[in-house]
Amino acid sequence: MESVRYYWHEGDWNVPRILRIIPMPFAQTICPIPIAAGQGDKIVWTGSSTGDFSTKSAWEAIRQASPRRQLLVDVWHRSLRPTISVFLWRLFQDRIPVDARMRQKGFSFLSKCQCCEAEETVSHLFIESAAVQGVWQHFAAIFGLCLCDTGSLTHMVHFWRYSTPIPLGSHIRTLIPFLILWFTWTQQNAAKYHVKFLEPPVLWDGMHRPHLGSSLGNPGLAGAAGIIRDSAGHVHLAYQFALGTGTSVLAELTAVWRGMELALTHGLAPLVVEVDATTVISLLKSRASGKWEVQHLIMRIVCLQQLLVEDVQHVFREANGAADHLAKEATSLQLTRVLHHDDITGILRGILCLDRQGVPHLRRG
Repeated sequence: MESVRYYWHEGDWNVPRILRIIPMPFAQTICPIPIAAGQGDKIVWTGSSTGDFSTKSAWEAIRQASPRRQLLVDVWHRSLRPTISVFLWRLFQDRIPVDARMRQKGFSFLSKCQCCEAEETVSHLFIESAAVQGVWQHFAAIFGLCLCDTGSLTHMVHFWRYSTPIPLGSHIRTLIPFLILWFTWTQQNAAKYHVKFLEPPVLWDGMHRPHLGSSLGNPGLAGAAGIIRDSAGHVHLAYQFALGTGTSVLAELTAVWRGMELALTHGLAPLVVEVDATTVISLLKSRASGKWEVQHLIMRIVCLQQLLVEDVQHVFREANGAADHLAKEATSLQLTRVLHHDDITGILRGILCLDRQGVPHLRRG
């Protein structure tokens, strides 16, 4: 088999020899390629500017690209947070879980807009409802625009983008409709799902028992911790106590008792006690004696309960992340301390900030 050099002649391609083995259309592709004399043969991938093969260039060569949509380009504007951009992309792809769409997927429930009696659809929520119409009109007046019957989300966004003589992707008018859509969605979810705090200060308690081998020790090493905060979520005190070896019920009751004592000392009353252990709630509400090793704790809690506590409630473990973190730290580092607001830093501060925003704390195990 001849080498490539066989098809050269005086520094150029030997066209007659090439035509002996390949058809003319292929020869017309080969002949314009310049010859680099003195260099070895090299396979070149023409799909990239460097001549090197990559899966990206291969994909670009075979894919059938859709026409570029300016709307989806604007959605990923650098001035928008990624969270907002992802939401907008899903919105314009009709992937937002409004009630009407969920019912199309087979979920059966009554649908009602949070501002009126209409069914919750994308067009109603973002365009047609009286509340959102007021928002659109408010910002349109600021920019001196006269909103007409836009008909759809896409038309509304295009109206804002091209309302200037020279449309610019970085103009504030391009971003205003995106921000209106985002905050409409967040406020709708807040009205629909937000859990309001009760008026009295809230005492959160928690405990932690580390894994012993591959199972939970009960009894085992235990720690008790809690957070005392007001109805707005502002922290007054945090506390943690290493208990040594004990049961889960002992740790939970110790956390409640220590929290009540601190609340009494600092004048934080009345309290709503939130616990993630249903066994402890049953003991406190029924005022049962329980096992002998926790009877003294129950008696102390009952005395303080009459002075301080308005109610004892159950809370899911995902809402008890801050206390769980403190209890885990107390157990592993053998800590016993009380933290004031200014003493809270690091991971604990982050958990509390997320908790105030309604983000659940997901445990790893």
